[in-house]
Amino acid sequence: MHKPKMKVTTYTSKLVKPSRPTSTTDRYYKISFFDELAPSMNVPLILYYSAPPNDLNGPFQNICDHLEDTLSQTLSEFYPFAGRYVRELSMIDCNDQGVLYVLGNANVRLLEILGLGHELDPVALNSLVPCEVGEVNEVNDPMLSIKVTTFECGGFAIGMCFSHRISDMGTMCLFINNWAARSNGKHKHEIYSPVFNLPTCFPQRGLPELDFRIPRSSVGIQTEARRFFFKAKAISAMRENVGFYENTPRRPSKVQLVIALFWKAFVHMEQTNNVESKASFVIQAVALRDKVLPELYTNSCGNFFAIAPSRLRPGEGENITYRDFFMILCDSVSKTVQDCTKMLAQGKEEYEVVIDPYLESNRNMSPDNVVNMSLYIFSSWCKFSYYQADFGCGKPVWASPGKLPTQNLVILMDDHEGDGVEAWVHLDEKGIKQLEQDSDIQAYAI
Repeated sequence: MHKPKMKVTTYTSKLVKPSRPTSTTDRYYKISFFDELAPSMNVPLILYYSAPPNDLNGPFQNICDHLEDTLSQTLSEFYPFAGRYVRELSMIDCNDQGVLYVLGNANVRLLEILGLGHELDPVALNSLVPCEVGEVNEVNDPMLSIKVTTFECGGFAIGMCFSHRISDMGTMCLFINNWAARSNGKHKHEIYSPVFNLPTCFPQRGLPELDFRIPRSSVGIQTEARRFFFKAKAISAMRENVGFYENTPRRPSKVQLVIALFWKAFVHMEQTNNVESKASFVIQAVALRDKVLPELYTNSCGNFFAIAPSRLRPGEGENITYRDFFMILCDSVSKTVQDCTKMLAQGKEEYEVVIDPYLESNRNMSPDNVVNMSLYIFSSWCKFSYYQADFGCGKPVWASPGKLPTQNLVILMDDHEGDGVEAWVHLDEKGIKQLEQDSDIQAYAI
């Protein structure tokens, strides 16, 4: 099979401003406690769409113009996204400087990309996002950048880079759904409009951000990325492996099952590669919106997630089972959710239950600890609503991240059917090859 080499040519790049000026009372937006802990990085998300019907909105250029117009309208509500972050003051200057909006053409058909399977090079997907996937927070960095790329078949991709300083996946999807609803004419203010109440609920504390040590540019960064597929049948087999069956009242999360599988494989790789055993430390990002009580407004914008750490002492992972890895991860997430719920229910500013795992993670990511400990970061984008984003010509046929310039990172996403998982694994070249040969990974991944 011929493997197409995608080339994307950019023909337009501009700043899109809100359709109406931001009021002076909203000019400065102080970030929240959860925002200040977020890593300084762009978060890439790419949505892929089949060619629109010929009778829909005329030629594609008109759709691009329509997307730009509705983007401008959307920014009038999501006004911090059109501003710039002032690091020294830990606030966003909502100056309406605008969102970067880029248009491009690709020299391949969408089906050629979708049909690549394991041959897909994640690096190539970065040509579908509008900027470098890396560190941000400089005064000239947009809070949001967007690129619309047309394929030869008439299909298109919308690639977005959100600054993690004020956006987690929940906020990203709220923005995308608002923009899509304006584009398809189904916008309802009470459903899609944002509420910027998190800084009031959780005032900032002057804390250090989570340091993923991600560079501003990927130039010279020697990392590899690989996509692993886990279909619904494989997820069911994993559930049986940990002792749960489909008729169990509360089924184990597919996310925890896949993370446990990778953690077990990573520990086995470390045993193979090192003479002396190393400690193993796993960071799971836990979205809190739908897990804690009392719940926030569904439309609350900003970061609202915590870190669930899991640890194994040197040698501890050598004799434990897949189910043991799974239970360690589940217990960590449960504890994190319970601690955060208790903090919110008591109405106290006792944020140590959230802060301590961040500080521990930062210590473990320092160069001094790399020799004695292996650290892996897992971020789940499953169960979010990006597959529902209909801009007027149908829902996405696929969604993906780009490749990030870092190692020991795994991003989990729903597959198109919604019951499987696509895992985007970032390791060094040796690690990727070892992972592909791991017996547990081979047993479940396709």
